[in-house]
Amino acid sequence: MGRSYFVEEAVGQYLSNLIPKEKDCFTGLLIGQCSSQRDYILLAACTPSKEEQSESLKGNPTKLRLSDLDEEWIVEHASQVSRMLPGGLLVLGVFIITSPELSKDAQNVLRKLVFSVEKSTMKSRLWRLMENDVSDRVTLHLCSVTKKILCRTYDVRDAKSSAKPADWKYQSNMSSSWLRLECSIGINILIPLSTASVSREMHKSIRSGLTDWAAQIEESIFLINGQVKEEDSELLEGQKKASRGTSQPCTQTFNIKVLTPLPQCPNDRYTATVQVCKGSINIRGVVKCRAYIHSNKPKVKDAVQALKRDILNTVSDRCEILLEDLILNEAPYDGSEKPCHALPRRVFTPLAGSSVMLCNYMFGNESVEEIQEHFLEMLDQNVQTDNFEISEDINTGIYPDIKEAFQMGDSDGKPVKKLGQARTLLKVQANVGVAMAAGVALIAAAFSFHYFSS
Repeated sequence: MGRSYFVEEAVGQYLSNLIPKEKDCFTGLLIGQCSSQRDYILLAACTPSKEEQSESLKGNPTKLRLSDLDEEWIVEHASQVSRMLPGGLLVLGVFIITSPELSKDAQNVLRKLVFSVEKSTMKSRLWRLMENDVSDRVTLHLCSVTKKILCRTYDVRDAKSSAKPADWKYQSNMSSSWLRLECSIGINILIPLSTASVSREMHKSIRSGLTDWAAQIEESIFLINGQVKEEDSELLEGQKKASRGTSQPCTQTFNIKVLTPLPQCPNDRYTATVQVCKGSINIRGVVKCRAYIHSNKPKVKDAVQALKRDILNTVSDRCEILLEDLILNEAPYDGSEKPCHALPRRVFTPLAGSSVMLCNYMFGNESVEEIQEHFLEMLDQNVQTDNFEISEDINTGIYPDIKEAFQMGDSDGKPVKKLGQARTLLKVQANVGVAMAAGVALIAAAFSFHYFSS
C-alpha cells in the first residue's frame, strides 16, 4: 500500500491558478512534514523564472521540451527554500504541470528532479536521515487540460528505487493544526583554521567544527515545559483535546530547555591532537530556534528531533550565508583594519491562514522590503512586513554600521556597546591579529576570526 498525502486545500487552489497562465510547463516544490503515521503537504512553491531563460523563450517561439528544463536552476531553488523552513518542515518533493503533449516524459523528469533536489537540500545539513526517518519523497504530475493528477513516491535512499503509487487527499483547515516548539540555546564553538587561506579550506574547517558541535547537540537532553518525557510517549499526553469549533489558526507552544553535555571528566583519558593552524573562528552567543509538528498524535521523539534539526540548520545556514556574502561582496583583507561582519538575523512571517511561520535571513543593511521580495520570489508568498517577527531585538530607525557595534574594548575583551538597550552584545575575546565578530539570533553571537601573528 502506498503513502497518503494530506494536502492543504490552498495548495490545490494554488496549483489550479497556475494552469491558465500562458506557459507549456511549470515546475515547483512541495513542502510539508512526513511521519510514520501520515504525510502532510502544507505549501507548494513554483520555480521562479530565470531571466536568461525568459529572454530566450521570447526570441524563440518554438514549443518548450521537458529536456529544456534547467535542472540546476530548480535544484538551486530547492536549496534556497530549504533555508527558509523552520524545524519539522522539509522539501518533500516536486511537482510539474504540463500540457498533454509533454505528459509522456513527465515521470522521467520528475524522478530525476526528486533525487537531485534531495541530494542538494541535504548536502549542507549537519544531520542525516536515520533508520526511523521516512525516506520516501513525492512527485506530482498535473495535466493542464484534463486536470488529472498522478502522485508517486520514490525512496531517496535507494538510487534504483522505482515509483510507487500514492494518494493525494485535500483537507480543509489543515494549516491550523500545528504545535510549536521553541528554545534558546547558548553556543560557543571554537574552530581552528588550517594554514591554507583559500575560501574552500576555510569552509571545510568551519564544516568540521560545526560537525563536532552537532554531535554535542545530538547528545543533549531536551526538557519539555520543564519536564523530561519518555521518547515514545505522546507529546500531548494528559492534555485536553482542543475543540473543533473554530477554524482560526491557534498555536499551542512548548518551551524547551536544552541541556548540553558537560565537558569530559579530568580523570578520563583521551588523546590530544596538535594541529598546525593560522588562526581560529569563534562562534558565540544565544540562538533562538523554532520547530512545528502536526497535532495528530505527535510523539515526543519526533518533536525533539524537529527542534534539534532546526538548531543545527539555523547555525549552519547563517555561517553559509555569511561566507557566501563575503566571497561575493568583500574586498581582500589588506591587514590595515579589524573588519566586523554580522551574521544575518532570522525573520519569521506567518503562512497565510496558518499557525505555521516561515523564515528568512536578513543582514543589517537589508530592508524589510527586500526580505518581502525574497519571500515572493522563492516561495511565491505575498507576505506583509507588518507581520515580520525578528528573532533578535534591535533599535528602530537606521541600523548602525556593524563595525561600530563590535569594537574591542579593554584587555579583558569586553566590547563597547553601541546598539543601545534593545540589543545586548556578548563578549568577544581577542587574540593577536584580526578579529571578525558577528551577531546571531536572539541576543547576539560573535563570529570572530583570529589570525596569529608570525
